[in-house]
Amino acid sequence: MTTATPRPIVHVFKECNIGKFKTTRHYELETVSNGTNQLTDLINISKDRNCAQSMPEYWIQIRDGNKWKKPRLTGLFKTGANLIFKGDTQKRTNLVLFKFSDDAETLTIYFYSNYYTKDITTLLNTIQ
Repeated sequence: MTTATPRPIVHVFKECNIGKFKTTRHYELETVSNGTNQLTDLINISKDRNCAQSMPEYWIQIRDGNKWKKPRLTGLFKTGANLIFKGDTQKRTNLVLFKFSDDAETLTIYFYSNYYTKDITTLLNTIQ
């Protein structure tokens, strides 16, 4: 018996401060569908500097008031799909998929609340 794939909460972010930083991009929330905002209105994606053993490609950080919250929310890890990365929150309670546009100016985040799996092939087919 297979379980139904849950519907993700979809967050669409647009890049702000384009070109201001070399290894970090800042994004501002545009829309949320299928639920309420699970992140913050501002996020930043920064390139990994090879400091973590988990070796993600990027890190996502959320905004708490007027400061970037530490520790970072999650690392962004490569998937088999182009421009799509995966991560998790709350110790593998929530699965998060990140889909960048070709120019990386738009970031769509698929937040699967209370759902985590290592096999994301069916999820990749639904978001590509």
